[in-house]
Amino acid sequence: MKLTRVLAAAAAAALSLAALTACTSGSGAGAADPASGESTLTKILSSKKITIGVFADAPPYGVMNSSGEYEGFDIDKAEALAASLGAEVEYVSTTNANRIPLLETGKVDVIIAALTNLDERAQAVAMTRPYAAEGQVVLVPNGSDIASYDDLSGRSVAATRGSVPATILENRFPEANASLFEAVADSVQALRSNKVDALMESNSVALGILEDAPGTFQLVEGPELSPSVVSFGVKMGDQLWLNYLDNFLLNYNISDAANDSYNTWLGRDVPELIK
Repeated sequence: MKLTRVLAAAAAAALSLAALTACTSGSGAGAADPASGESTLTKILSSKKITIGVFADAPPYGVMNSSGEYEGFDIDKAEALAASLGAEVEYVSTTNANRIPLLETGKVDVIIAALTNLDERAQAVAMTRPYAAEGQVVLVPNGSDIASYDDLSGRSVAATRGSVPATILENRFPEANASLFEAVADSVQALRSNKVDALMESNSVALGILEDAPGTFQLVEGPELSPSVVSFGVKMGDQLWLNYLDNFLLNYNISDAANDSYNTWLGRDVPELIK
């Protein structure tokens, strides 16, 4: 799948993301309240419905296509999870910034939206075993005089608000001029239209950009920044639900379906790190 098509769909989805979130989150089944003694797992098995927070504008993880349907790496996981439970899935569109609030307010049963397993996040929400491994890289136009991470000082660097790159820019590159956008599609477009000097994104998103526009952009030389793993997120206090998700991922990560999804969206096999 070419990134141009999914980015075009993602940009359109981003325009209505706030309204879409309001509509879907209000109509969903909602997460069970662990304090009430009912597990989300019990609720889903009874209702046969699961509400999942996903991206609508962040290829290759999740986008809403021109037909109004979700697709992407995370969507494959969401569909497989729903199938394992015999449940009908309802999607709630999320952004980097509102993933955790959606969980905390009980608007979703689980977040499957490229949630990097950071220690500070694990203090707010429960994190499953990982289902992906990532690192952050920097893209610049071909011919740019930005040849190393040191050259980011004084330059405008796009990232998505609430993302790992946004945190990296704040903590490790304070001399760079961070240009933060609400949606991944917007930060990518900022690089494409030369509104910024560079873009910091995950290696999988960067790979898609490079493949879609060969000879247009290049990676800044250097090690991947903040290599990390990516997990599902759930509300604190529901160990039964967390145990089920860990067991699901244990089985899913070694399956042919997981490997096919990894190759389709990320261009490689499932890393041994997460098996």
